[in-house]
Amino acid sequence: MNQPARRIHLVVYRPLWPLALLAFAPPTLALAQPPGPLPPQAAQDAYLDETARRLVSGTKHARDTARAAVGAYAALIRERMAFAAPGHLRDRPWASAERAARVRWSAGEPGQVRIVDERFRNPGPGGNGFPFFFREPGVERFAADLFGDPLLFGLGPPFGGALGADGIVVQDPLGVDAERYYQFRSGDTIRIRLDGDRDIEAVTVTVIPRYRSLRLVAAILWIDPSSMALVRVAYRPAKRADSEMRRRLLHRGEWGPLVWIDGGNGAPGDDPARASLDLLALPVNLPFLGLVGKVEMDLSAVIVDFQRWEGGRWLPRSARWEGYFGKDMIGATQRPPAGIPFAVDWTVDIEALRPPGEQLPPIPADPEAVAGGDLLPPPIRRDAANGGRDDAGVAAELAAIGIGRGRDALESANPWFFRIPGASVGLMRYNPVEGFSVGGAARRDFGWWRSELTVRAATGSLVLPDMELALQHDHPRRTTRFSVYRTLRRGALGIGAREGRPGYYAGSADSAAFHWSHGAAIRFTPGGGRRAFFSLNLFAERDDSTLTGGERTLVGGEVDWKPWWGVFGDGSGGVGANVNVRGSVGDHSHVKAMVEGAVVVPLAWRFSLGAKAGAARVWGDPLPQDLWTIATNGSWVRGHKDEVETRRTRMGRVDLQRSFGIWRLSVYADRASVEDADYCAVGAGLVLMDGLFRLDVATGVGCGREGPSEAGWRLHPRAFTFF
Repeated sequence: MNQPARRIHLVVYRPLWPLALLAFAPPTLALAQPPGPLPPQAAQDAYLDETARRLVSGTKHARDTARAAVGAYAALIRERMAFAAPGHLRDRPWASAERAARVRWSAGEPGQVRIVDERFRNPGPGGNGFPFFFREPGVERFAADLFGDPLLFGLGPPFGGALGADGIVVQDPLGVDAERYYQFRSGDTIRIRLDGDRDIEAVTVTVIPRYRSLRLVAAILWIDPSSMALVRVAYRPAKRADSEMRRRLLHRGEWGPLVWIDGGNGAPGDDPARASLDLLALPVNLPFLGLVGKVEMDLSAVIVDFQRWEGGRWLPRSARWEGYFGKDMIGATQRPPAGIPFAVDWTVDIEALRPPGEQLPPIPADPEAVAGGDLLPPPIRRDAANGGRDDAGVAAELAAIGIGRGRDALESANPWFFRIPGASVGLMRYNPVEGFSVGGAARRDFGWWRSELTVRAATGSLVLPDMELALQHDHPRRTTRFSVYRTLRRGALGIGAREGRPGYYAGSADSAAFHWSHGAAIRFTPGGGRRAFFSLNLFAERDDSTLTGGERTLVGGEVDWKPWWGVFGDGSGGVGANVNVRGSVGDHSHVKAMVEGAVVVPLAWRFSLGAKAGAARVWGDPLPQDLWTIATNGSWVRGHKDEVETRRTRMGRVDLQRSFGIWRLSVYADRASVEDADYCAVGAGLVLMDGLFRLDVATGVGCGREGPSEAGWRLHPRAFTFF
């Protein structure tokens, strides 16, 4: 639901509030301590060719000269950002906002920033959202140093100061001691199209970090050889933020989910990462950590374009951030966890430049005097995904830069990470085969590759543990994961990239419904934290189902396709599908297929109507665990007690909802049919964020051919649904 535009008056410097857990606004500059003498080896091998040495040295001099020639400036800066909520079957825009601000900066004086117009769309998880969402300006960092930013971004206020931790010092690739941290290599001369349809030839210089750390960046500089000015800059952190991520639910007696990056700078202050151990908070925080799991954040690409302003000075014209916030992937046989993509875009219009000694008038006190009409930029989601630039291509180039020579073992990030057994809820479960099982994991990070060993030990019987050894490659366009495994599976209607996940609790299930699988698989899914709208899985495995007398060896593949086309806003509509096809050859060769379609239509008075239909079938010579199973997990029909195995089934569903901000009240009816029975149910439920999570209560009703599953009142907690 749109909120009316507001105008507020703010003067820097004030930290940008972090949008609670997920506000990844562009980071700001953090100042490092004066460096010591440059090591001789760093000075010798920093430049991998003479052209790189000449271009970088010239650009440093040009930037310092331009900075000294500007005493004051005025600018209009337009800022916009968007976040997408986690999703499995559909895309759910979470928050979107636009803002226009006027900036006045004079050397030796505090900068001024005044918001002249702003707009919010559905901030936070619902109509009202977090009260401080997008409240304070992110543009104040331009008022601090127009030349130094956005050439260098620390991970300060959004991830540090505003989250209770100190800022992370990021070393400037054009700083006085950049050779200590980076190597430089020149590349091709290319033609770049600037604003106003003007072309310019620029030489690329690749900036190679010497070691993996959040304090360094992998970057590409496009330099005009005639003026030694920067024309474009692209960068990403030298590593994703994963082992540095900290989270807490209760801190110093105050409630509130908190996620921050521990920069390890040793700065004093109220830093949750270094706060004294709170024994009273441990019983609360430890279950929260296990439930949330390991989180990570990555910037796939930051692209900054420059423009020649008056006096021949090259100053920033626009900047765009693309990244995601998400969880680690656990297991090749489970669906990839949903990420939270975000994008931030700035456009800078320089209105006046003054030499040293000349001042600009302050921003008028009356905001109407400076608004000048509709100054807000269009929402990000209305534009092309790459904002007119080849973000995906640049992100791939940045990811391919790698790590240079001369790494400092003390500064490089620790590549190891461990999940202690019992500390992760995602590695705990109960079923009649294992009893209660608890797991742990060890991971080794090799840059854009990482390996992980996961082991679940059973307590109810003496069986070999469920285990998996995986090697994963992360790329901005795709994620590739190769695994060898021994895993426990359960035949069930597929809700992810592969069916058969035993679930966290299966107390009443028959142990014959489970079977062990040993094999290897390679999976391809979208990269960059995007929803797995398409995935391909190839596998070779041996199933050992001694409880049902079935053993087989098979080779096969699986394709998942989950398109969604929708609109933004509270009560948003859309249409989508869920298509899953899996086939295997060998013992008991068979093909399984499932197709679902759904549509959501917004109605008057904050009502919306959802409809869903689907069909599933198995062909060939399947074992019992290869059949579709309905009437237990609520995926196709609710309100029935016992599992129903079938070769073919079809279903239909209608769902009427009324929005009450973050929550919705739902009433619905289900119908599913198998070969010789029909199952129907009616019920009601509470829905969070368009079906991100929901809790349903349903009861089965008679509607035709009577089946073996007993109807009755059932409680169905579910997640990542169509509506």
